[in-house]
Amino acid sequence: MLNPTSLFNESYYLRHNPDVMAAVSAGILTSGFQHFMEVGQFENRQPSAWFEPNFYLALYPDVRMAVTGGETTAFQHFIETGQFENRDPITEFFTDIYLAHNSDIATAVTGDLLTAYEHFVTSGQGEGRSPGPDFDATFYVTHHPDVAALVRTGQMSAVEHYLLFGALEGRAATENNAPLALNETLELGVLGTRNLTGATYPDTSTQLYGFRVDSPSQVSVLLSRLSDDVQVTLYQDHNGNGVLDFTEAIATDAEPGTRAKLLNSVLNPGDYSVAIASPNGETSYHLSLSTVPLSNSYPNLTETQPFSLQEIGSLSSQVLRSSFVEPNNATDIYQFTLDTTTPVQIELNGLTADVDLFLVQNSLESAQIIAESTTPGNQTETITHTALEPGTYSVWVNPVEGETEYHLSLFPDISPDSETRTLDIPPPMFDPNFGFGLVDAAAAVARVLGEPTPFPQVPNPIINNYALDALNAPAVWNRGYTGEGVVIALLDTGIDLTHRDLQGNLWMNVGEIPGNGLDNDGNGFIDDFHGYDFVEGNGNPSFSYSSERHGTHLAGIMGAQRNGIDGTFNGGIPFDVTGVAYNATVMPVRVLDDRQSFDEFEIAVANGIRYAVDNGAQILNLSLGNLPGEPPTERIAEALRFARDRGVVAVFASGNEGPARATQPSDPAIRAAEGLGIAVGAVDRDRRVAPFSNPAGSAVGPYPFLVAPGVGIRSTTPNQSYFTIDGTSMAAPYVSGVVALMLQANPNLTPAEVEGILIETANRSSVWV
Repeated sequence: MLNPTSLFNESYYLRHNPDVMAAVSAGILTSGFQHFMEVGQFENRQPSAWFEPNFYLALYPDVRMAVTGGETTAFQHFIETGQFENRDPITEFFTDIYLAHNSDIATAVTGDLLTAYEHFVTSGQGEGRSPGPDFDATFYVTHHPDVAALVRTGQMSAVEHYLLFGALEGRAATENNAPLALNETLELGVLGTRNLTGATYPDTSTQLYGFRVDSPSQVSVLLSRLSDDVQVTLYQDHNGNGVLDFTEAIATDAEPGTRAKLLNSVLNPGDYSVAIASPNGETSYHLSLSTVPLSNSYPNLTETQPFSLQEIGSLSSQVLRSSFVEPNNATDIYQFTLDTTTPVQIELNGLTADVDLFLVQNSLESAQIIAESTTPGNQTETITHTALEPGTYSVWVNPVEGETEYHLSLFPDISPDSETRTLDIPPPMFDPNFGFGLVDAAAAVARVLGEPTPFPQVPNPIINNYALDALNAPAVWNRGYTGEGVVIALLDTGIDLTHRDLQGNLWMNVGEIPGNGLDNDGNGFIDDFHGYDFVEGNGNPSFSYSSERHGTHLAGIMGAQRNGIDGTFNGGIPFDVTGVAYNATVMPVRVLDDRQSFDEFEIAVANGIRYAVDNGAQILNLSLGNLPGEPPTERIAEALRFARDRGVVAVFASGNEGPARATQPSDPAIRAAEGLGIAVGAVDRDRRVAPFSNPAGSAVGPYPFLVAPGVGIRSTTPNQSYFTIDGTSMAAPYVSGVVALMLQANPNLTPAEVEGILIETANRSSVWV
């Protein structure tokens, strides 16, 4: 097995640590290795190209916590434990991919003959085996003849050259990250809103569009109406060399298929490029770019401006500050540091004029705004961040109109008295991969009824629907609980209101007369007989075009009627799509559309939540979330608090960012850690956590996180059809359906009671990673 000397390189360490080199030259130290073992590993210094301590700590929060607590170092953990757990020590190495592509190594690892990384470092790199999707050894050697010469003469491997030199030089490591020249860019000028139609062809290079941002803005890049698979990437030429390489990519969407691609990023003033490439040749597309200034007083961090800086130091307890601001005077800035990942809440109150609040990351020279509160007038400003990573941050108090005193509060822990903090669950039961385990309907409903043991299993009457077996739903139906009388609001893309498996279970607003153009029931919404569309602003929550099958699919998972065989697949094998709560009432609320900006998305979802609660929904299913790089969904969080206060249970999909090495759920699913609902990850038919599923994480402690089936889920889709889809989006409605079964058994359960029962009855032992 790998030992410390295997991952240490004396020349590398001395070259990157001049202070150590000087000490060795002066005879103070015998070697760089001595320094690393006695001092360097505790300072997270990198011993060689083969181990990146900062990456390792960022990827594995449990290790980071152990290191922070002084129990180990990143290097020591990997040598003694991590390599045997198949953890990844460098950015380019993906253990699961390496083993999947090298069956001989997988066999040896299973037999405890060696570890995956041991093979790669000692043998695999020399054999030209690729460590993961970010590095293709054959491509690298073929496209860099100088490297090929080094490899042929045995001086170094291809991947070693890339780690030591190639990445810094911006060399392409795979076909997907070859540099792009800016000389054929179509310049769009200062970006406001632009709509373009274009195409890629087999004999043309990647299409490039350049634009400029003059003030800090939320920029949306939407690629839609695709005829084939397309990849879209947002770049900035940081080094100004006229070439875009993969290290200069800000955001990308390379998910296969013809669904719309959306990038949302907060950009400071500067020049940017959008690259559109198609792996399959000819593809037509519609490109929409738009920019929205984040607020009139959004601080421009790239320009010198007056400010008043106060050092708070390490934020380990509540901090209170009071002061006075007025327009055209210095912005008040309070700088603090965090030593560990910490939930933080910031509140600005006592205002008599308009003041905005910003949370800024890193030093002022390279600052980026990561959260804001820009409520108009003299209302209280609040920023909540559930897991702020270790580092240096600043709180900016920025006057907008008028002069005012203010009171600023910084809390290094969110809601210590909230319901999530009072769950009487021992922390060891919470797994950072799958939370408390697989939802068990039979055990949960039995517990609701006060029965000490789960309902006994019964034969599944539904053909070829493994998920219902995994949840033990048939045992609950056998006792007469099918979700009848319970209203589940589905906040999504809208559904096919005419689907034969859904029609009988749709919510109906009995006080509304459909189609007469009047608000008959006086709830403020016209013709909302079956729900409401907050995208188009009308009373028709149906899907808008054929690609919007997401909502219809989820509706079938939670509430498709039990009406016999629905179709056949695989040469005539029958299947039956039946909802886990097949007599529940589904309230469709359309809040999603591929063309939305972040603000439009957040406003639609927040309004949809309030509509659903006001119109009788008992459960909210939110299989949605912000995209990487987008701001926190504060409007949605406020609406979720409104729902919570009225006893409504919220269920969230955790997100599908596993391939991007997500360490916790996306937003708003992470709001479950604030006591606002239940986050749900996905497992497959073998009850293995799906590789795409965002994990529960370990940064915020135990909170309501469960898993449910989300792989190979066949359900209803528009136009009387059925289709199989994967995703945590599919796992969430299974949990919503189980909650409906529980609420039929006892309609008086509070959200906290529902969550507590689901946690206590979850099947933890059958889930694996």
